[in-house]
Amino acid sequence: MARNITTAFNTALQGKVVTPIIGTELDFSDGILRFWNGYGNLTMVAGGSSKVFTGLGDFLGLSPVSESSTLQMSGITLSFTGIKSSLISTALSANYTNRNGSVYLGLYDTSNNIIADVYTLFQGKMDVLNISEQGNTSTITLNIESRLISFDLPSDRKYTLEDQKVDFPNDLGFEFIPDLQDKEITWGKETS
Repeated sequence: MARNITTAFNTALQGKVVTPIIGTELDFSDGILRFWNGYGNLTMVAGGSSKVFTGLGDFLGLSPVSESSTLQMSGITLSFTGIKSSLISTALSANYTNRNGSVYLGLYDTSNNIIADVYTLFQGKMDVLNISEQGNTSTITLNIESRLISFDLPSDRKYTLEDQKVDFPNDLGFEFIPDLQDKEITWGKETS
């Protein structure tokens, strides 16, 4: 599968020493949270714009990112440990279901500068968030589902005049549907 990576990124991948950076961007209703697997704040060009990511240290775990040549839904699971209590309260109170989540792969060059335009490793919709507490620390696990999962959702649309007016208020094409329900239609035989 083709990748949209820069020449500098490709060169760094082929080097003898590869120093990766993993960043996450999570769109909670209270605001967007960005984390990376290091310490301090880090500015990266991700998704076409410059963004500041907050370091969480050994942030965690990231389940394997899989892909296939067929159309199938596969998600990932992120694990965050040693989370501040303010982030726990955001996780408990903010809406996150079906909101955007992204995982980025960045690289340092030999001068410890971040190579421009990090690679988007995974994009999807946040699904299930669990918090487990062990004494003084908390662990948050968050599932992000593939955007293909929307194909599996049932359509809530109906073939009614009211539903058609949601998108097209002046369209009366479904106006006669109720009258057709019990109508006898003679097809292919002579009438007298």
